[in-house]
Amino acid sequence: MSVLADRIEKYILAKMLEESENVILKRNELADELDCAPSQISYVLSTRFSNKRGFSVESRRGLGGFIRITRITMDQPRNVVDDSKALVERQITIEDIDAQLFQMLNSKQLTRREAAMLHSSFQTVLMTTPFEHRNQAVRQLFDRIIAIIEGV
Repeated sequence: MSVLADRIEKYILAKMLEESENVILKRNELADELDCAPSQISYVLSTRFSNKRGFSVESRRGLGGFIRITRITMDQPRNVVDDSKALVERQITIEDIDAQLFQMLNSKQLTRREAAMLHSSFQTVLMTTPFEHRNQAVRQLFDRIIAIIEGV
């Protein structure tokens, strides 16, 4: 399921980048296009496009039904460090980082090029740092990036 969920998430994120503020999709049309069941679209929406991850999802069912996904804008970038501390030391994933970078990109705190470079940097840190030190390394790097963005 995770490969399909990743594909659905990437498709929706790409649509959001094309259409900026929000995207309106039809669940059945999206399911047909991605060759999956509408329930799989619902699963991705509930797990990867939550308020916690910086999204607002409005869903209407029926003949004229649609899904509206809006990126919640924030003045300050939400820190993946603070979010992960509340989750009893859950390992930070590249998806967590990408959600933060996407949020920073949408709020014009980063350019696409900067976001791509940071994604690559975080991916390298996650792949090369021993498991027991990954969260700490990611937190330190993320804190330094936030300090640079805020001009501290």
